[in-house]
Amino acid sequence: MRGKKVKAVEKREHSKRNGFKFTSWSKEDHKEPIFGVAFNPYTNPVHPPVFAAVGSNRVTIYECLEDSVSVIQSYSDPCTEEIFYTVCWLYTVSPEVSVNLAVAGQRGLIRVLSPTKLHNLFTLMGCGDSINELKLHPSDSNLLLSASKDNSLRLWNLKTRRCILILGGLQGHRDEVLSCDFDLSARYVLSCGMDHSVKMWSLETDDVKNTIALSYTYNQDKPFPVLNVHFPIFSTRSIHRNYVDCVRWFGNKQWYQRRVRGAAKDQNL
Repeated sequence: MRGKKVKAVEKREHSKRNGFKFTSWSKEDHKEPIFGVAFNPYTNPVHPPVFAAVGSNRVTIYECLEDSVSVIQSYSDPCTEEIFYTVCWLYTVSPEVSVNLAVAGQRGLIRVLSPTKLHNLFTLMGCGDSINELKLHPSDSNLLLSASKDNSLRLWNLKTRRCILILGGLQGHRDEVLSCDFDLSARYVLSCGMDHSVKMWSLETDDVKNTIALSYTYNQDKPFPVLNVHFPIFSTRSIHRNYVDCVRWFGNKQWYQRRVRGAAKDQNL
């Protein structure tokens, strides 16, 4: 009995040190895995935190109250075969200031949803297969990056609704891309995937900068001249012996990668 009391006290002390406390849980009625969760970074600090979760063909927005989690909104895709894998909050200032959601998944479509107007604003098409992750540009809220099962990454202009860059090809990924991230200065992109590799791409070349600038002003009748970037500035397969499912920047010079697969032997960081 004494041992159980000591363990209980140690558990409470550990919880206090970490500053976290379990308060509530929520289970969605579609009974399918939840693949993506993202907190709204644009919420007023005086208001409760808000996050969105995606699973099946559903997008659900929650509000974190003091001792519970409350559903605010829920969106179901018209296609029952859709399975959303990723969700990303967007902030736009033109034509009006608004906070929206971008979601994507199995069908390779990017839906841009408006929680305030309660409808799908527009849909971006062009990926050759499923989309595994979306990331918003850190300094230009009109630019959205997608990582796809078609072995490539795409950069989209949300304002003009165009695909403007494709990162992949000759020395790109040899299998589906699972994760991507911008560095804080938005000069580089990291990507990783099923081919065990981590790659770094530069957005600093003149061709890339000119194509991004052109995407705002291009008004010709023929399709936009999408730039294909075939060569990353860094690539390695020597770190992991299996797939890499998450990659993130820490600051501008360090990056973190993760690969999780049950009780796998590869525990490299």
